[in-house]
Amino acid sequence: MNALLFDIKHYAVHDGPGIRTTFFLKGCPLRCLWCQNPESISPRQEVMLTSMKCIGCGSCKSVCTKLNASLMLPQSACTQCGDCIRVCKTGARHFAAKSMTPQEVLKIALSDKVFYQESGGGVTFSGGECLTHSSFMEETLRLCKENGLHTTVDTCGAVPWSTFEQVLPYTDLFLYDLKLLDPLRHKQYTGMDNHLILHNIQKLVSSHASLIIRIPLIPSHTDLPEDLEATADFIVRKLNRRILRVELLQYNRLAASKYGNSTVYTDGGVGDYPLPSLEPQSRETMEGLREIFVKKEIPVFAEML
Repeated sequence: MNALLFDIKHYAVHDGPGIRTTFFLKGCPLRCLWCQNPESISPRQEVMLTSMKCIGCGSCKSVCTKLNASLMLPQSACTQCGDCIRVCKTGARHFAAKSMTPQEVLKIALSDKVFYQESGGGVTFSGGECLTHSSFMEETLRLCKENGLHTTVDTCGAVPWSTFEQVLPYTDLFLYDLKLLDPLRHKQYTGMDNHLILHNIQKLVSSHASLIIRIPLIPSHTDLPEDLEATADFIVRKLNRRILRVELLQYNRLAASKYGNSTVYTDGGVGDYPLPSLEPQSRETMEGLREIFVKKEIPVFAEML
């Protein structure tokens, strides 16, 4: 049983309580305009070309005749043989992810256990959407719990409820993205409406899961006061405030460097960053949005850069 992991972040402090090791799994059912990890969207392995490292030497073309004049290759034509990676002189070409077993993930997590014990931390699984790998996640979380590790699942909620049932017994905390209540705009911005997402969060609350709602605040997309009011009302009416807290995540543009000419993907590229002109919310704006939840007696934390 394997899954593709595209990143492992040690000493993470924003992915749950304490110091944590966060494992990022490839594959996501959503296509958010503001995706922070575009390399995570496809569930398949991909060969990536970081253009800024490429010196145009043509070594890759000498071992792959399918490459075009721009040294690019459509994902559909790539066999993932890795020959172009092996001959790349600068490391510009590399696989997007590494295939790992639950046992390999556990070994890495246990190597950081001393930091968890001293800080109240543990392991967090993110993505992409980690729960698209339901059997892998069930086994990995079970192993972590058997070894005394605190477990957190960071999810967008867009998976079948049966998947949550698989991992519930082994998950101490869910970080649950709740972007918008408006189903039409949710679909416009993410490629999918929010019916399943709202259904699952209500089921999680009914199952007495520990839950933190996280709202990514994308300027003019998800940070309108009326949208935050609707989300607060949903938490009161449908969830009966049975969550640990809401976390408002200030917008950042760190992902922009992964788009356009900086990193190009072999399946045709993710193009230029679709939200190039947006800027992080001001402290005053963040405080105003936070006050929406305070007034409804919902515990809230505003994370600011």
